[in-house]
Amino acid sequence: MVFMISMFEHSIPLFWMVIISFVSGALLSLLLRKHGGGKPFFVPTIIGSIFLIILSLNVLMNGSSIHFEIASNNVFSFNEFLIDGIAAFFILLIGLVSLSVSIYSLSYIKEYIENRHVPVFGFFFNIFILSMFLLVSSNDIFSFIVFWELMSVTSFFLVIYNHKNDSSLKSGIIYLIMTNLGTALILASLLLLSSQTGSTSFESFRLSSDTFSVTMKNIVFILAFIGFGTKAGIVPLHVWLPYAHPSAPSNVSALMSAIMIKTAVYGLIRIIYDFGGVGSSATDNSEFAWWGLLFVTMGAISSVVGVLYSVIEKDIKRALAYSSIENIGIIFIGMGLSIVFLSFNLIYLSAIAMLAAMYHLLNHSIFKSLLFMGAGAIIFRTQTANMEKLGGLVKRMPWTSLFFLVGVLSISGLPFFSGFISEYLMMLSFISSYHIPDVVIAISVGFASAAFALTLGIVLATFVKIFGISFLSKARSDIIYKIKEVPRTMLAGMGIVAIMCIILGLIPAIGIDMITLAFDFQLPLNQPLFSFGSIWSETGTNNTVPGLSLPVVSVIFVSILAATIGFLYGVGGRTKHRITETWSCGFVNLNERMQYTATSLSQPILHVFRNFYKPSLVIENIPYHSSNPYIKKSVKIHVSNKNVIEDFIYGPIIRSVFKANKKMKKIQTGKVNLYLLNVLVAIILLLVYVRLFP
Repeated sequence: MVFMISMFEHSIPLFWMVIISFVSGALLSLLLRKHGGGKPFFVPTIIGSIFLIILSLNVLMNGSSIHFEIASNNVFSFNEFLIDGIAAFFILLIGLVSLSVSIYSLSYIKEYIENRHVPVFGFFFNIFILSMFLLVSSNDIFSFIVFWELMSVTSFFLVIYNHKNDSSLKSGIIYLIMTNLGTALILASLLLLSSQTGSTSFESFRLSSDTFSVTMKNIVFILAFIGFGTKAGIVPLHVWLPYAHPSAPSNVSALMSAIMIKTAVYGLIRIIYDFGGVGSSATDNSEFAWWGLLFVTMGAISSVVGVLYSVIEKDIKRALAYSSIENIGIIFIGMGLSIVFLSFNLIYLSAIAMLAAMYHLLNHSIFKSLLFMGAGAIIFRTQTANMEKLGGLVKRMPWTSLFFLVGVLSISGLPFFSGFISEYLMMLSFISSYHIPDVVIAISVGFASAAFALTLGIVLATFVKIFGISFLSKARSDIIYKIKEVPRTMLAGMGIVAIMCIILGLIPAIGIDMITLAFDFQLPLNQPLFSFGSIWSETGTNNTVPGLSLPVVSVIFVSILAATIGFLYGVGGRTKHRITETWSCGFVNLNERMQYTATSLSQPILHVFRNFYKPSLVIENIPYHSSNPYIKKSVKIHVSNKNVIEDFIYGPIIRSVFKANKKMKKIQTGKVNLYLLNVLVAIILLLVYVRLFP
């Protein structure tokens, strides 16, 4: 085996140290399978995550790349690896999230200590993270597909970790079917590119991208869009997400939602900009405007559908899973706007839209890992993710409540938290869409902006419900009064990403500069997008986009708050404080049965969008005696909603497959003579075909 190394030779040892660390963690998991705890499994994972962060920052800060090949004498000519700015950006996300999740897992794994398969969990956990790192580092078809499949297989085994539960097995099978479908299409797109260059190296695709025909590029794009879109979870290819996340352990859900689905975005970026040549000076980018419009359309649909299902969920992890679909939709919208702007040579606006998409990708990786770890902390102590059985957690788990609140504020897009920055940039991109000269595309983008606004409003309602019902309401179960805060390592894992949510919200230049370095944006910024000057600052040259001064906005918010308090105090004057019972409509004591539930809180939204949810209501009357049905002991109301996409898209497909399978069973008679006859007929037909078409 021969190593061919170029560029940044001092970073090559870091590459191998990452691999050694995660492989060590995987092997330790198996070698120490009789150990009573899970800490040895995750210490190498933590070390490997730190190496990932150092490696990615090394590439980003120095502005160069790591490129080397591992030549061999087998059927595959070489395995090629490339870590450029884009790969380094995604590796940084893998490092940051896996570091916090691994620290969190030191204590979280205690929930599964009684499970004899904990060492197997540690093995797959380490290999899963390693496969994502090697995936984004791959620079040839063979390496990419191998590590893509390794990532999919290891995540499958992690999803079905609780395999004794039938729902976990069902979730794993759905996930495996969908991910294999996506893999087949991704492989087809890459092989089509390979057929044009005669090489499996991604470098050959980059060098030849300008020579590919438009038709071939369109076919490759469609195959890749569906293939990677399946892994990303865009509608209607999202069906595996709400099944996989509730079944998987919460630390695995954090990795899958925060990182794994982003590898699909990474693949699309490579296909579009590297291999498709979009943005190249030698390419007529106007021919690819429909690519961007497809991104925007599917992103808008995904964001609205995802958040509509999220807001009515009672299970916290399922709600967060649907929320991931919504956030992927927002990322797709940003990427689509970038392609649309680029197709009309609006270079600066294209860079702003791509910056918005990547900043939201960064934010989602951070706050969604925090929220899934928070959900895991709740399940760790209460053994349930059902909001209807929670309440009062803010007093029993104050630090978990605080960190979860930071995640809620971030994902809701409120000022001074990370989500606000990316959503503000996305809003700027929508506002700037009037520069698009094509009226039809401009109107389509306008509809997408309405979907974006609707999404942001329902997101706020969703997380008000999740946090309010789970943490702030009165306890709905006696077990709440017996629980305590989770262990410190779990709090430390959540604290790391919570701090990042605040830093990226207060100092957005950190994230913007990092993304600019990774994607090599040549932005003519006379003033930064987020400055310390006046509240609005005109930035750019040909395409003017307003910047925002966060310190000035902070002063304005504080001033408004102070003025409101001062006005109320001035009008009301001095008041006397009197402590008395809460007014309760004549009831003597309020109890948990009189407060809002998760279902009742989302009922208005369910009513407004009833044509989408198609709810059904069943009222069950339970009398005191069967002989007298008029005197009721209790009344139970059951509300169920239809999953429109599963019922009207996947339902007919599944029924058709079972119907075809039933017909195929007729061939399976169990008679050897019939089987031999079938083989003979097949051979004769093949010989005839070869004879007619030599």
